[in-house]
Order: sequence, then C-alpha cells, then structure tokens
Amino acid sequence: MKNKITITGKISAILEKEYQGAKTTQVQFLMESDSKGIEVIKVKITKDEDKLKLFKDAIVSIPVSIVAVNGNLYYTQSDFLTVSNNTNKDTQK
Repeated sequence: MKNKITITGKISAILEKEYQGAKTTQVQFLMESDSKGIEVIKVKITKDEDKLKLFKDAIVSIPVSIVAVNGNLYYTQSDFLTVSNNTNKDTQK
C-alpha cells in the first residue's frame, strides 16, 4: 500500500534561500488550530518548472514527503503541484 500526502492551501509567502551554494525555494502556509494557535508550514519546492507557477495567495495542492527530526516536521515536494482554477495571478495584483 502506498500513501500519498498532499498539502492544499493558500500560499502566505514565498522564500528564496541559499544553502551550501544551492538556491532553494520554500512556500509558507498558515495553519490555525485551537490547541496550538497559528503555525507556519514550510514546504521546500523541488521541481524547477513549478517555481514559475508560484505566487502569493495562490491556492495550490502540493504532494509532499515528510521527515521528522528532533520533533520538527520538514515537508518536501514529492511530485508536481497543481494550482486551483479559483486563483489567477493577474487578479492578485
């Protein structure tokens, strides 16, 4: 049995970072919960062609893999993302 985990939501921010000479892109989502308040979920984008589809407030679905290290969860894109038809980059300006 193979499980697939997808994060779906509105992009709150897009971050470009450099680590060991390589540039990486992360998208951030805000998640609200009654017990923890507001949490930031960061997803590392690994597909270069998907980076062109990203913009603030876009509603996207990103298949992810999850790694837990020292009690922290790290999310990495595992397949191509999809942008919802309900968002349009031109109307977000």
